[in-house]
Amino acid sequence: MVERTIFFTAASQNESSSYFLCRKILTMTYQDYFRNSTFEDIWAVLKDVHLEPDELKASYHALFETIKTMPVEPGYSEETIKMTLDSDLEIKVEGAPDPQEWLVGREVDIDFRDWMDDPNLIIEFPGKEKRQTARESSTSTLAAHLLYWSTLYAIKTQRKHQEEFSTWLKSIKEQSIDSEADEIEVEPICIHKSFARKKEKYWRETVRGDLSISWSWNLLILKKKIEYNIGYWRYVQRYVGWENDVHRMKTAADLLEIAASDYPKIDGNT
Repeated sequence: MVERTIFFTAASQNESSSYFLCRKILTMTYQDYFRNSTFEDIWAVLKDVHLEPDELKASYHALFETIKTMPVEPGYSEETIKMTLDSDLEIKVEGAPDPQEWLVGREVDIDFRDWMDDPNLIIEFPGKEKRQTARESSTSTLAAHLLYWSTLYAIKTQRKHQEEFSTWLKSIKEQSIDSEADEIEVEPICIHKSFARKKEKYWRETVRGDLSISWSWNLLILKKKIEYNIGYWRYVQRYVGWENDVHRMKTAADLLEIAASDYPKIDGNT
């Protein structure tokens, strides 16, 4: 890990004036956060902040231990994981997660900038203490937010999912036609609500930013949906050729972002 200075900046209305809030932090990868944290500290955040039920503690603990010893795959480590603050000044991780196997070697980029902190502003906006608290978050706190975000689809690795899915397919294949059907296992309501909250958090900022007057936001909503599906397909890897379909979705998402950002230049008649 290399020590570096991160600047939280925000320019004032006068472009010639800007200010900097800085602190020394370590350049850490996704895996580093877990290797430098204790599970009990992470669980405290998952339970108290994200309202995760005790029924999921064992699953989180098992995944925590697995992440610490996972081999890094350089081919998947070039992208960066970005942590920011949402409109409620809560810590969030941008985008949809890839499988744990892909995340372990990626560097985590923390950007908690906010124009409201500009000392040149006449009015002092609320939330200053909350923003400062986020910037002073411990390694375990940041690791907890990373773990919560990365388990949007399931609290397990992609390899573990494949093993369980293969076992399930094998049991279906071996099941006798004449045998009685197995009882359907009903997911506990607390676990169902947990994954529902994660999905709501994923969509929250997109829904809040939706305005009827802005047609370009329709494109960003579509992009958000495609990104969610890309993450899910990379996780399940359900059939031969899934990579090609993910590539098509990625291309579509990139085009939607370009169209949304360039809309003042777009002539609707062409």
